Amino acid sequence: MSADELHFRVERHARVASTNDLARAAAERGEPEGLWILAEVQTAGRGRQGRSWSSPAGNFHGSLLLRPTRPLGECATLSLVAALAVAEAVETLCEGRIRPRVKWPNDVLVGRAKLAGILPEAIAAPDGSCAALILGIGVNLAHHPTDLDRPATSLAALGEPVPTLEAFAELLSAPLAARYALWQREGFGALREAWLARAVGLGEPVRLAVGELVHEGRLADLGRDGSILLESPAGCLVRFTAGELFLGEGEEPRAATAPAAEASRPAAGRL
Repeated sequence: MSADELHFRVERHARVASTNDLARAAAERGEPEGLWILAEVQTAGRGRQGRSWSSPAGNFHGSLLLRPTRPLGECATLSLVAALAVAEAVETLCEGRIRPRVKWPNDVLVGRAKLAGILPEAIAAPDGSCAALILGIGVNLAHHPTDLDRPATSLAALGEPVPTLEAFAELLSAPLAARYALWQREGFGALREAWLARAVGLGEPVRLAVGELVHEGRLADLGRDGSILLESPAGCLVRFTAGELFLGEGEEPRAATAPAAEASRPAAGRL
């Protein structure tokens, strides 16, 4: 697939419960990939782990329907791909005045403040393949929440231009199509270096909440499969494919601290 083979169409709504839900319904009725569902306002927007997502008018609320041909197990890495594309689109919009960073697995930050989040939702086919994948993307354009336990920001707060829904979707579509085409051909490993070049927290002490346990260590690397590697206090690399990452001061996981899981090999350089 080449980037120009992903044909985008836009379905715009004034007010919906969730753009992801509408995109899922479109997928189930057989819509081809490339459909953007956009909404001025979401009344039941959601983020990871069942959290609500603030969705006021003026921000970007959109869900993109994709039909990946790679194995279902690889589709979770499309959240990393989408975050990278969002960061690139914002940098282009701002003409390089800001350089957004990406935080594993699905956030886009400016400094240490959250600008955007990605919510991927896969639909499995009866044979276990990926029938469709919905990329829910929320970007703080005009507004950002102030009542969170971690900092957030918006383009308006940064003194940057605030595009319309359609304008930002168009701006985002080009890098997203190009990155998705490469992912389809070669998998996430082909995008790993580009992601690492924007990674926040790399080489720093972090905490990773996995269920009720919190693992502490140094964020050492990103695997070709999209997993992260933490270097434990004992100097071993531990691989994680899921969890919530907390960076430095001001981000405190609400779980009991526990030692890192047993490592498979001593710490070394990047994979």
